[in-house]
Formats: sequence, structure tokens, C-alpha cells
Amino acid sequence: MCRRLQLIGAAALLAAPALATTGCSEAAAGELSAAQRRVLILGVDGMDPRLLTDLMDAGRMPNFVRLAEAGTFMPLETAAPPQSPVAWSNFISGADSGTHNIFDFIHRDPSPGDGAMAILPYLSTSSVEPPERDWAISFGEWQIPLFGPKAVLLRRGGAFWDDLISAGIKTTVYRIPANYPPPEIGGRRFDCICGMGTPDLLGTYGEFTFFTPDAPIGGRNVGGGRFVRLRMRRHRATATLIGPGNFLRKPDSNDHVPDLTAPFEIVRDPTAPVAKIAIGDEIVILKEGEWSDWVPVSFDTGIPGAALLGAMQLPTSAEAMVRFYLKQVHPRLMLYVTPINIDPLKQVTPIGMPASFPEEVAQACGRFYTTGIPEDTKALRSGALTEDEFIAQVRLLTEERVRQFRYALERFDEGCLFFYFGHTDQLAHIFWRDRDPGHPAHDPQEAAKYGTVIEDAYIEMDALLGEAIAALDDDDTIIVMSDHGFTSFRRGVNLNTWLIDNGYMKITDGVDQTTSSWVSGADWSATRAYALGLNALYVNLAGRERYGIVQPGEQRSLLLNELKEKLLRLEDVDGTRVIDEVYIVDELYPDADPQIAPDILVGYADTYRASWATAEGGSPLELFEDNTDRWSGDHCIAHYHVPGILVTNRSVKLSDPNLTDLAPTVLGLYGIDAPPEMTGRNLFLETDRGEDQD
Repeated sequence: MCRRLQLIGAAALLAAPALATTGCSEAAAGELSAAQRRVLILGVDGMDPRLLTDLMDAGRMPNFVRLAEAGTFMPLETAAPPQSPVAWSNFISGADSGTHNIFDFIHRDPSPGDGAMAILPYLSTSSVEPPERDWAISFGEWQIPLFGPKAVLLRRGGAFWDDLISAGIKTTVYRIPANYPPPEIGGRRFDCICGMGTPDLLGTYGEFTFFTPDAPIGGRNVGGGRFVRLRMRRHRATATLIGPGNFLRKPDSNDHVPDLTAPFEIVRDPTAPVAKIAIGDEIVILKEGEWSDWVPVSFDTGIPGAALLGAMQLPTSAEAMVRFYLKQVHPRLMLYVTPINIDPLKQVTPIGMPASFPEEVAQACGRFYTTGIPEDTKALRSGALTEDEFIAQVRLLTEERVRQFRYALERFDEGCLFFYFGHTDQLAHIFWRDRDPGHPAHDPQEAAKYGTVIEDAYIEMDALLGEAIAALDDDDTIIVMSDHGFTSFRRGVNLNTWLIDNGYMKITDGVDQTTSSWVSGADWSATRAYALGLNALYVNLAGRERYGIVQPGEQRSLLLNELKEKLLRLEDVDGTRVIDEVYIVDELYPDADPQIAPDILVGYADTYRASWATAEGGSPLELFEDNTDRWSGDHCIAHYHVPGILVTNRSVKLSDPNLTDLAPTVLGLYGIDAPPEMTGRNLFLETDRGEDQD
């Protein structure tokens, strides 16, 4: 399946044998003992090699040029599909989805036991198991669990740091995606803060709250947040933050417990654009357009005898933190509140290993966003934040990350350090249309204002790379990499609609096709295939799906090949090819778990992607739709369209480096043999496999 990835541009392939001042020769590296070697891996999510090449050629990325001239700059083949949880799992494990078993942001249970749904979608990388009710001390309406809820990492197999730590190499990992909950590794040879996949206090990927007089009575839920009605009386208002379910209350007959809440008061100046927020023991005074620092919030359970239980070190409240943004004071007060982040100083559940490490970083650098994807694109897309306000929120986040990066460099005296920046990816998702005149939502006025936002983030990364170069020695190894690149997302494809139109799926009589989500409206007795997630297509397989009708073996095989053939012929209304690759998963990944893996992975053509409705198992009437959303750049297409980047101060021996090659390469730098389950190669030692295969 591999295709050679090439770029046009003067800076695209730099493999100069001469060393810059930060270069690392093979001989010099070999003279160091393992304990003396330092390897810095800088993960820059979504950094695109074509855009990077342009900026390097224009002289705007001097530190990237400097690093490349000391070693190599090449495109880095990404995962199939090129989704972040899949790609970062490839990097962590040194192997593909057949080993780590992550195939999409969304997986599904094909036959859930609760009987409520035919299939049950879930986030692919982790899950949270509730506390066992049988293991609790009960009195009245209260219960004290002897064991709390348990987060479970669903990524299978090992991680490259397992072998480093076993060899005595100190390893520090800041926010690598697909690594929550934190690995249970003893000792202080491993420090980590979890990244993408880390939930907020509600257990979601991040749910903001927007208080506004425009919200309906009872509020309005939107993707990733909630609009809540706020009424000022005599310049005062009371409001409430909604937390998770009360973990000390017994569930009622419907298995429901009341939510924990944190009330607060807002008082505004009658004339000036200023307001005061009082929550718990905290007082925050903000001007219009101003963000607060992190504000600790306590969600009290209300259990009797809380003081006594606290003295016994039993939790009686859930501690968290938020930032407030005072959007408007007059004439109508509007207040944005971030998702309820786990407080690194008072962790209700560990967000790092050891749990003291996030606390140590927070004490040194200040509290910080702990949710896995903290850039609040959902608030922007729903109208709670404007583009300028979103950029300001990302700036606050980036300042936190930069402080931590400098702190990590100061402490980096041995071993391997991985540090992750994710804002480059999220800014590209939002502002790509401003640099693409062919995008259906391109606005010249907006483009004049926001057309360089992505490039500006790249240039900022160049300055940070310069700091890293200055902090390291000539014999240290620096690897800058991204998990994938980017392209424009102009048109959405409603894959379930195609399945319906072509007789592979049937909607139950009387059900509105357009309102059916999570494939809930399917007539399973006449449905042979369904789509869920951004690249996945599943067969309604007998013996696997609850109401499966397609027989395993020859019938399934014939159906998969028929679907592949027809999907590859799919054209847009103007005759443009829509899908470039269709992978039958058990051919691509023979070791994949058939209970979890999709049956087909769809590789969309450049500028196309699965529609938002497809991701949630929906089926609008129209097959194609213009993407007019602010989320205008993407990468969930055929993987060879969106390679990542590899820039290092060492000479790469391979012409086709892959994400899976990085883990064995890092091990090789310390003289550690890669374990058998790692399928990647050592970039600095091995030669090409031979001719690429289609």
C-alpha cells in the first residue's frame, strides 16, 4: 500500500553530510554512553510538509532550515487512515493498527448488552468504568465506594518508552495523544502528562458553557457545549456550573443520580464594562473582553459528616478549575466558561505519571489546560466565541505550553524528552479556508484578516525550535515530526446516504432518514452495511452485529469487493472522483481484531471528507454537500495526500520514512533492539525495503 512521498521545493530533501553547530555525527553519537545521550522529539500536530517547504524556501523558518542542513528534512508517511489517534498510536507503538487496534476517533460495540441500541459508539482510545456498587459502604441515600471509577486505555500493545525505561533511560513525555489514562510505571525514570483523550470533569472531550440572555428557557445543547439563559436583575444574576453525577449518591430506580453543581454570582457595574464573579471562596473581577486566570471550583456532594470523611481522606467533593471570559457587559451580559478541567493541583483522577508530576509542573509554570483537545473549536463553530476570541483563547493555551516547554528544556539533562504542540493542528482546521480561494466558504475580507494565522503558528514553532537547538549540545539528537499534514475540506460525502441510495442500507418505515443518528433508524433486517466515524464502513455481519444478516466467509467477501469497486467509481455531480482508496481492513491489517476493526477504510480524494453526519452515523437526503463550516481544513482522506514532516539533525537512510519507524529509531539511538511487535525500521541505519508497493 505504500507510495513514495515526494515534494517539490528547494528545501524538500536536505541530507547534507556537513554538520551545523548543532549537528550530530554518527561517530560522535557512537562515542557517548547511553546515560549521556539526549534525544528530543518535538511533536507538532498537523504540520504540513508543503506549507513548511514554502516557508523554509521563503527564509521564514531559519531554525528548521538550520536543523535540516545538519541532517534531513523529508515527508513522513502517515497512518491509514490519517486520523490523529491512529497516527499517534502508530508513533507510540512502532506498529500499525493491526497491533494497537485504533482505527478511528469513534469505534462501536457491534452488539451492546444493554439492549437499548443495536450498536453502541464510543471514543476509541479510552473508556471509563464506573465504580462497582457492590464495593461500597451504604447508608440511607448515600454510598461511599471503596474503589473509584477506573479509566482504561484501549490502545493495545507496548510503547517505545517501555523499552527505554527497562534499559534505565529516563523518559519524559508531555501530552502525547492516545495515552490516557497514564501508564502505570513505577519509579521516577518516567514522567508524563496525558494529552488527547484526557477528559474534562464530565468525562467528555470538553464541554463549554455559554451564559447569554439569548438562550432559550431550559438552555440549548450544541456540539461540545451548552448555551444557558442568563437574566440580570438590578445588575445581578445567579448561575450554576453543572458537574458530573454525584458519586456519593445511590442511583434511583432509573439508574440516575443528581448532578453536582457549583453556583456562582455575577455582579456588573451599572455603567462601566466591568463585572465581578463570585464562586465558592474565589472572587474574579473582569473587564469586558478579558479572560480570567484559572479559577478553582469545588463541586460539593452534600454528604453528611463531610469533615469527618475528609479527615479520613475520603473525597466528599470534586475539585476542578475553569477560566471565565467576559464577552459582553452592556446592554446584555454574556459569559463564556471553559470546559471544567481537572485541576493538576487537585487531581480527582490522575492525568499524569506519577500523579505528582502534573502538580510539579503546575507549581512551577502555573495551572494549565488539562483536557485532551483544549482549543475550543466547538465554541467558535457554535457562535459562543468569535474568530478573534478563539485566537485569544489559543494564545492563552500556547503561552502555557511555551512556559512548560522552557521548563522541560531546563530540566532536560539526560534521556529522552517528547514534547507536543497541538495548536498548529486546530488552527489549520479552522483557518484553512482563509488561504484557499477555492473553498466554498472563502471570504476575501476574512482571508485578509486571518489568511496568515496558520503560517504565523509555524513561524512561532520555528522560534521554539531555535530555543531547543540552543539548549542542546552538538551530540544530542533532535527529531521534529508531525503525525500528518493538511489539505482543504471543501465537500462532504454522506456515506450512509450512498449506502441507502445503492440498496445496502434501509431506513425503518416511518423513520425520518434525516433525523436518524448513530444508525439508530436502520432497518437491520435489510441493512448490509453502515458507516460510522470519519473513514470507517462496517458490514452488518451475522454473529458479530446484534442483528447481522451478512454471512461470514464468501458472502462477506463478495460484498466487500462489490462495495470497494462501486465506491472507487463514485463521482461528484461535476464528474470529479470522490474516493481514491478503499482498503479492505483484514487485507491491510491481517492482525486487526475483527470485533473492533471496521471492515473497510475509505480514503477520500483531496478536498473531500466524510460529512459531519456520516461521522455520527447520520444519513441526510443529499449525497454531497458544500462544507461551509469554519472547520475548513482536514486530513481524514487517502493517507498519501497528507504526509507529515520529519526534520532531524541526523542523516536518514530511508527514502520512505513512516511514522512506525520513529519508535525503533529512538530505541536504536540507545542501543536497544526493537521488540518483535514493532514493525518499523531504524531510520538512521536501515536501507529501503525495495520498490514501493501499491
